[in-house]
Amino acid sequence: MASRDFTEQVKVGLAAGAMLAAVAGFALARLRARAEKNEAAREFIDREPLLKWGRLRLNARQTFSAGLLIFCIAGTFNYFRYDTRTLVRDYDQYDLLHYYLNSKYFDELRYYRLLPSLIVADDEAGRRWEPPPIYLAQDDKDYFMRPIQWALDHREEIKGRFSKERWAQFSHDAVYIQRNLGRMGGKLWGQLLVDHGFNGTPTWVLIARPIASIVPVEWVKVCACLDLLWIMGMLAAVVWAFGAEAFFLSWVFVIVSYSFRWPSITWGFLRYDWFACMAIGVCMIRKEKPVAAGAFFAYATLMRYFPVLWLFGIVAKGVHALVTRRDIPLTRFWLRIPRRYWLMAAGFAVTIALLGGASVARDGLESHKQNLIKMAAHVEPHNLSSMRQGLAVTLTYRGETDMKRLSDEKRLFVQNNERWLRLGGLVMMIALGLFMTRAKDWEVVGLGFIPYFWVMTSSYYYYSMRITAVIIHAADLGKPRNVVGLLFLFGTELFCNASEHLKPENRYFLISWMGILLTAYSILMMAFLAHEWWTARKAEKAGGAPPVDG
Repeated sequence: MASRDFTEQVKVGLAAGAMLAAVAGFALARLRARAEKNEAAREFIDREPLLKWGRLRLNARQTFSAGLLIFCIAGTFNYFRYDTRTLVRDYDQYDLLHYYLNSKYFDELRYYRLLPSLIVADDEAGRRWEPPPIYLAQDDKDYFMRPIQWALDHREEIKGRFSKERWAQFSHDAVYIQRNLGRMGGKLWGQLLVDHGFNGTPTWVLIARPIASIVPVEWVKVCACLDLLWIMGMLAAVVWAFGAEAFFLSWVFVIVSYSFRWPSITWGFLRYDWFACMAIGVCMIRKEKPVAAGAFFAYATLMRYFPVLWLFGIVAKGVHALVTRRDIPLTRFWLRIPRRYWLMAAGFAVTIALLGGASVARDGLESHKQNLIKMAAHVEPHNLSSMRQGLAVTLTYRGETDMKRLSDEKRLFVQNNERWLRLGGLVMMIALGLFMTRAKDWEVVGLGFIPYFWVMTSSYYYYSMRITAVIIHAADLGKPRNVVGLLFLFGTELFCNASEHLKPENRYFLISWMGILLTAYSILMMAFLAHEWWTARKAEKAGGAPPVDG
């Protein structure tokens, strides 16, 4: 297995190659657009082979796609570190101790009991490593530190929530995952015991629990491979809806993005189902299937909550239509909003009702309340860390190059300025909502990452959701906005992988500059949208045809 240091260096080259591919795609699209006016030139571009190899003859576009395919295949080998064991054997013990175990034993563990149960199971099996003196506990108010001995002193109370058979099974599963591969050392075990822990939603548990219950722990790799199927399905939807270039560039993003560094694909349990559904939802909008689009975004929302923000642009366009379509009487206001938006809302609402209702029926409202409390505590300023990303964390940066972790002083800054940060984010969202009204539906949904970045703070792992922006940019490389967007998105990945190689473990520096680059990306995209909005408005005032909506 190749070292992570080596594969990160390769990812730097892959990200740089993706940036060059975006520029080449732009040049090719512009050349083709010019040739459309000249039949002879168009025929020459389509028929003249640019690449000749034996009997193989490829024109310019086919050569471009072939190059991207080779690029993707090489990058995939690099992502899996040139070792088949990453696909067929290995998994992330840290992740599965949270997600496989907590979903399988959710009835007993709920949201607050995993860590003390793991401490007791490890102790009864004969401690593999000496644990740290404290672990991170949680109740319905907040996180707090508690002595390891507390869990051991309350052994019977902890075990009492299980039947004897279920405790024996839990203990076996926990010890197996903890010790089977030999990859988890004492340091990582200690880190796990002060982790914020399992935060899958109750609806995620509804989907994951039967899978985890069927698959024995000895076959847990089967669970870990489900994410690969989700991502393959997502890429199939992209090529169906947006074509080859979007497909290849989306594939490249998956294999170079720093946000996919952990948990690695095929090493965690249903960690990317929401991610795939968001991208598939954008594809459904592009193919004019609004009910399916609403359903996929509803599923993603039930799995992680925040994907609902991606529908912000659609809501803004709906409100804009409600206000501006004065040719329809206000007494029939619902007709002012395009039918496709109502259909999307219907798909969203029905999916929420069915899956959310099933979850409430199975686990009760209390589980949803506990999860919301846990998620809210995650993003409290005093719980922020250098693993989190968002505009709030970015604004704490003062040019430090030696600070490796987010300090208490930085957390205090966010806490003291939280009201102003939220107000600023709200103002930017309102402006963005106005400028989005002239863009296509699938574009405004694909850019849902921008309001998310402004108003939310979450783990860098969740920033894999930038895939929706990559898709809509790669769908039309003839637009300068899209090329600039791809240059910034892949340039951010180039920086992150280079930073991890040159300044290992300096997470605050990496996250801060990642945030600076994403802030610049957001502002540039907003500037492009504002320009397009103003140009369309002037054209309408001059008596031109209104822009095509949809």
